[in-house]
Amino acid sequence: MPISLPFGRAAIAACLLLSACAAQPEDSPAQLAKPHLAASNPALGAFLAARYADSVNDPARAARFYATALKYDPTNPQLAEDGFLAGVLSGSPEAAQLAPRLPGNALAAMLRGNQAAMNGNYTAAAAFFTTLPDDQLGTMIEPLLLAWTQFGQGDEQTALNTLAPAFNSSAFGAVYVLNAALIADAAGDTKSAAQLYSAVSADSPNLRLAQILASWDARQGQYGRAEAVLAALAAAHPDLAIALPQLNAAIGTPVISTPAQGMAEAYLTLAASLSQPQAAFLRAVFLRFALQMRPDLSAARLLLADTQVNSSDPSYTPTRVQMQNALATLAPIPPSDPLYGPAALQQANLLATLGQTDQAAALLDGLIASHPDNAALLATAGDIRRNAGQCQQALPYYQKAIALSGSPPPPDAWPLFFDRGICEDQTGRWSAAEPDIEHALQLSPDQPYVLNYLGYNWALRHQNLDQAEAMLTKAVGLDPDDGAVLDSLGFIELQRGNTQQALATLIQAVELVPDNAEINAHLGDAFWQAGQPLQAGYQWDRALSLNPDPKLKAALVAKISQHFSQPSP
Repeated sequence: MPISLPFGRAAIAACLLLSACAAQPEDSPAQLAKPHLAASNPALGAFLAARYADSVNDPARAARFYATALKYDPTNPQLAEDGFLAGVLSGSPEAAQLAPRLPGNALAAMLRGNQAAMNGNYTAAAAFFTTLPDDQLGTMIEPLLLAWTQFGQGDEQTALNTLAPAFNSSAFGAVYVLNAALIADAAGDTKSAAQLYSAVSADSPNLRLAQILASWDARQGQYGRAEAVLAALAAAHPDLAIALPQLNAAIGTPVISTPAQGMAEAYLTLAASLSQPQAAFLRAVFLRFALQMRPDLSAARLLLADTQVNSSDPSYTPTRVQMQNALATLAPIPPSDPLYGPAALQQANLLATLGQTDQAAALLDGLIASHPDNAALLATAGDIRRNAGQCQQALPYYQKAIALSGSPPPPDAWPLFFDRGICEDQTGRWSAAEPDIEHALQLSPDQPYVLNYLGYNWALRHQNLDQAEAMLTKAVGLDPDDGAVLDSLGFIELQRGNTQQALATLIQAVELVPDNAEINAHLGDAFWQAGQPLQAGYQWDRALSLNPDPKLKAALVAKISQHFSQPSP
């Protein structure tokens, strides 16, 4: 149930971090935040370090630096607020230490209420939650938290009554219904729980919702229905398929056993509903609160790790710090946890992206040992080795995955043959690679990457040039904005003597991928063939500056030396 929130992280921080020691109107934010001390004081250095850590999405380090700055400037209200926020986002103990100093801060009130509930003092927890402001945040979260404190005090009916008005009137209606069902379920009120669970949509459930609904169905003796919920989850989210056996094994276990754990579920279910990019900050805060109350809530760890690397945006490239933060979030999930498999798979991908190929492969090898018939795991392990340039080590994984794909293999097995073919080619075995790549194309004839790879390699070997050109023309039509595909088409046009056409195509390819050494080198070749030596020399020099591989570098130096007598260094 995605929603749109009219604020981003900066605006949320401004709304939520309201201190009783607020600034006077004439005080600027920079004046408030900067330590009220001379530049030579250690507080200033710690403050600047904290600000830098904030800027690179490293809240744990920021929290530590804010704590250092506060030792030297202990009465600075903005330092306390910023340190508290960094502590919340990182799950650091600094947040709990600073919360009592922020009486007008909504997040501080929540954290202190959480702590009271964890200590079994639900009356004190409710007192903190009732101080939440009557704004968008307070209206959204207060009923959920109060209902769980009321249940904690033994009053199920009051808890259900607290949630009921929001069932239909709120954008988060389904979240309130689900939490009401959890309360009734935990109270042993089977009739109310059944009615409430039946009102929760099981269509395309997220991970935790599927676990909750499957647990309820199994405990009511509906094991087939429970297994169907989990099967639908795995079908919708293939990365979770590896967890299906363990999820089914734990299917009859209640999801909560204490009201405090129920509050953790409230934070998690609400966070899962905040799917808009501008809600990432609030989602991370709620997930941190869920893990504060229940560190073993692995679904929250998976969602938080996704949030930390902004996985909802495929075009976003996370920083090393963000990936390391996500790894730290996932690390506590033990092998005995039903969600260990998806967590380990996510960790392996992060480690591989960080260049830690052996550690990533070791994690995957452990998973493969437990799931030897999982072709997706084998393919992922092969991809990690191949992307690291370790094609010889990748080949056995692809071979096992292909053996598991069936005979004849299904159309969606084309990447296995394509990737194995790439590795065979990279290890000097084109005679083995060619049939694999052709097989991939037979399984999926409209894959521009496969068309490009096969067509370009035929052109390199002066084979099947008519067929290769037709393939590359088709690939460009399928993906006209792919500079690599355009480069291949320009290359074969150049080989066939269509110089002006090749020149136009290669100029377009360089415009799309300006920093690719090989594409720039091909454009230089086209300029030379077109009788434009100055432009050719410029493009070859440009290609040399782009870190070409040793073979291409040698070819470029030879061309420049041959045609200009003064090779570039």
